[in-house]
Order: sequence, then C-alpha cells, then structure tokens
Amino acid sequence: MEIDPDGGTVRVDWHSYAPDQVETWADRIVEAAYKHGFARVEFVHGAADVAARGTPGYGGDAVSGRGRIKDMLRDRLYGRRWRRWALDVREGQHEIVEGRMVIALRDNPSPDRRARWPVLPPPAH
Repeated sequence: MEIDPDGGTVRVDWHSYAPDQVETWADRIVEAAYKHGFARVEFVHGAADVAARGTPGYGGDAVSGRGRIKDMLRDRLYGRRWRRWALDVREGQHEIVEGRMVIALRDNPSPDRRARWPVLPPPAH
C-alpha cells in the first residue's frame, strides 16, 4: 500500500494477492482513505486483456481465474458497496480502465489523521 498525502491518493497493487484477501482488505482501504480525508484510492488489479462485463469480448461466463479480482472490485463499486465513502458512479469521477481503477472519494468534512490504516498481509502468491 502506497500512501501519497500530497497527491491525495492511496494506491494498492493487488498482483499476487488471492481473491479472498482482496475481498477482505479492499473495503477497509477505501474506508481508511476516506477517514483520513484522501481524495482517491487506486487499485491496480491487472488482467487488462481480460474483458469485463459490458465490454467487447466478454463471453458472459462467470469469472473464475484471471480477471476475477477486477470483476470483484468493479462489482463493489457499481453495486454501491462503498457508497458511504465513494462518490456515486453516475457522477463520472471514477477512472475505470482495464488494468486499474481509481475510486473518487467523497469529501470528508472531519478527516481523522490518527485513524488506523489497515496493515495488509503479505500476498498469497
């Protein structure tokens, strides 16, 4: 996890992490970044060559291997799982591309610089 207070961004590269690790920690990272008053969270998930739902090349099958983390993170964003901390997708402030996503966070009127940051475990792979 890279924390850039000057740029207002928290960046996590999920390469080598298992899907269950991402499920556990992604929500905590988005929440902590909001609590600290950051503007964005960038998740690098890779699998840029794997088509996602709604894009050309998507076959409609359940994602089970490569691209699973991308699909999981997008489901959380589009399913409004992060609605307490992230702007609504319809506002058009998020940057969603095939290898990464940048989540635009809501303004926090009372950031807490002493809030705890999650401590990510080592990657599973």
